[in-house]
Amino acid sequence: MATKDEFIIYQLSESIKTTCRIDNELFKEYNVKRGLRNEDHSGVLVGLTKIGDVMGYERIDNGIKAIPGKLLYRGVDVEDLVKGIAAEKRFGFEETAYLLLSGNLPDKDQLETFTRLLNQSMPLEQKTKMNILDLEGSNIMNILSRSVLELYTFDENPDDTSRHNLMRQSIDLIAKFPAIIAYAYNILRHSQQGLSLNIRHPKEEYSIAENFLYMLKGEFTELEARILDLALILHAEHGGG
Repeated sequence: MATKDEFIIYQLSESIKTTCRIDNELFKEYNVKRGLRNEDHSGVLVGLTKIGDVMGYERIDNGIKAIPGKLLYRGVDVEDLVKGIAAEKRFGFEETAYLLLSGNLPDKDQLETFTRLLNQSMPLEQKTKMNILDLEGSNIMNILSRSVLELYTFDENPDDTSRHNLMRQSIDLIAKFPAIIAYAYNILRHSQQGLSLNIRHPKEEYSIAENFLYMLKGEFTELEARILDLALILHAEHGGG
C-alpha cells in the first residue's frame, strides 16, 4: 500500500502533465527555437565563436542544400590537420589542443614544451585517487564531475579568474581527464566484474592517447593509440559562444 509520502510525490508528478505543458503553436507565435534547428532545418545561431565551426549545408534560392561536412578549428580544416599528422606518423591531439587554446599552430619548441607541461600535469593527487576508489559508482561521467570539483582543493589559486590562471587550469584539466576516467573505469570493472584492480601511473614519454590506453588496460597496439588520437582530435571542441 502506498504511503502518504509516496502518494504526494505521485500527485505532484501527475500535475505537471498539465501545469508544465506548452502549446506547440506558441513556439511559432513567439519565434522560440525548439532544439538547435530552425523550421527550414538549418542550424540555430546560438553564439559567436572564433574557435570552432561546422559547415554541413549551403543556402540556395529555395532553401538549403546538404554538402560534405567540414569541421574547422581556428579556421584550420581538421581534415588538413589530420592529413599532416598522419603523413608525419605522429600523435596530434596535443597540437590540436594548443591550436584551440591559442588560436595558432605551435612551432616545434612550443609543441614540445606544451606536451611536457601536459604530461607533468597528468598525475593525480593521492587523495583524489583514493576518493575515486572509495566513492565507486557505475556512472563514470558522475565520477569525473565529482573528481573535477575535488581538484579545487588542490589548486594553488582556485578563485583567480585572470586569463593566465584560467589557461593554467584549462591545461591542468585537459591533462587530468584521462587519468580520472581510466581510474574510474578500473574501479568499476573491479567492483562489478570482480576483475583485478590495476592503477597505472602515466608515463612522461607517452602521448595523451597512449597514456589513456596504458592507464586503462596496460597493453595496447599502435593502431589503437592512433585511432584514439584521431577520435580525441575530432571531439576536442564543441563550439558555442
